[in-house]
Amino acid sequence: MPRRIDTEARTAEIAGAALRILERDGLASLSVRGVAAETGLAPASLRRIFPTQQDLREYCFELIEERATARIAALDLSGRELAEALLAQLLPLDGVRRLEFVAQVQLGVLALTDQALRPAAQRLSAAVDRACVAAIGILVGARLFHAHRDAAFEARRLRALLDGVAMLGLWDGDAEAPQHALDTVTHHLDELALPPPHRTGGALERSQTRASSDEKR
Repeated sequence: MPRRIDTEARTAEIAGAALRILERDGLASLSVRGVAAETGLAPASLRRIFPTQQDLREYCFELIEERATARIAALDLSGRELAEALLAQLLPLDGVRRLEFVAQVQLGVLALTDQALRPAAQRLSAAVDRACVAAIGILVGARLFHAHRDAAFEARRLRALLDGVAMLGLWDGDAEAPQHALDTVTHHLDELALPPPHRTGGALERSQTRASSDEKR
């Protein structure tokens, strides 16, 4: 058992070093030699755990998910506070979460053209989708989600909002950027308790307008 724990700890240490390199130096600098230098390990020792660079990249995705999942599981909250705190774990609000998100973006771009890496990227993306679904479910359970809104649609819209807010946070060097991100999410969750906006110009509305016009003739 101790040897297994040591191996798991060493694996996480190596992947953590890879995340730091991705954030600090970019994807081009992520190599076995670079990670070995970052951790102080011999390249041969590193290759025993990650035989190929592909293995290391895939595990980086796994580590990002594991870290976020652990933070969410540790939340001792309920209702609206839990929903907000859950979503906050997915935003680059501090050094740790910024490191994870930058690494995710760097590797995600690579996965667009690397067919072997794409499944790992998709698994992490699916985990973020599930977190958004969970947040909506929490609001529904707390009666903070309007009955006329579509939960599945709002989960997708929430995911889009999170991605946009997170990317904006990477480019905004303002010290208030994390608070701005949280304010945006908070405002969005407030809106979900209200009726959805009335959309005009849709096919159904045009049909109803024509029917009403025919009746008046």
